[in-house]
Amino acid sequence: MSEVITLTKFAGLLKSGVSLEQSLERVGTGEDHSKGIQYLLSVAEDSGSSMVSEIEFVADVLASRDRALQKIEIAHASPKSTARLMLWLPIITLAMAQLLGWGVLHTLLEKPIVLVSLGLGIALLLIAKLVTSRLLKKAKPEQSYEGFYLLGVAMAFSAGANLVRAQGRAIKSYRQVFTNEPPASELSAMAEITELVEHSGARAVELLRKQAQKMQEEVLFAAEMKIEKLGIKLMLPLGLGVLPAFVFLAIVPLMVTTLGAQ
Repeated sequence: MSEVITLTKFAGLLKSGVSLEQSLERVGTGEDHSKGIQYLLSVAEDSGSSMVSEIEFVADVLASRDRALQKIEIAHASPKSTARLMLWLPIITLAMAQLLGWGVLHTLLEKPIVLVSLGLGIALLLIAKLVTSRLLKKAKPEQSYEGFYLLGVAMAFSAGANLVRAQGRAIKSYRQVFTNEPPASELSAMAEITELVEHSGARAVELLRKQAQKMQEEVLFAAEMKIEKLGIKLMLPLGLGVLPAFVFLAIVPLMVTTLGAQ
């Protein structure tokens, strides 16, 4: 079950009058869910009170994130497909030449220079594939839980806890689920929000929501920038690896075959 569906179902149960305990029992709080959902449900369970508006807000944030990630995944697919095609191009060309009757395999057995050329081509192709795979892996968009600690604080605060106690509950749940401390960026933002609330009386929930949403947007923007730069970075292994490999794997054998036939 997706994160958005889980939270929407949870909020729906609470709105329909189902108790918090029964709602948590129906959606489950175990490892079937992602760590982000486990954390939010843990905060809800620890708070012991309904916070429907916060759950719905988090569901909306996650829905926006999922839509953005889908767009990024589509953008990521284009350079990935191009890289795969370029990597297979030399071998495809060689296979087509053999099928068309150029006698490439016969030349391989008779001409040592062709074997050397094939060895160099394969080596370049493997290096290019390794570098390309690493670049694609680094640029692959991943789910981020940046801002979730702040959302947990907002949930606990909405359930009736004061800001200090809400932070304590959120940190406790965060440690249990993620087995580490919240990111320094979120702790710093939390300190700034706490100070602002104490001195100006600003609404803590709104500030926490906006900051968490901003953090998610920054993560998505960084992922989009990675995809934008990926096409340029792929030019290096494709230009310095695949194209020379194409010469060694396809052009040289075909030239030797053609000259040998003459």
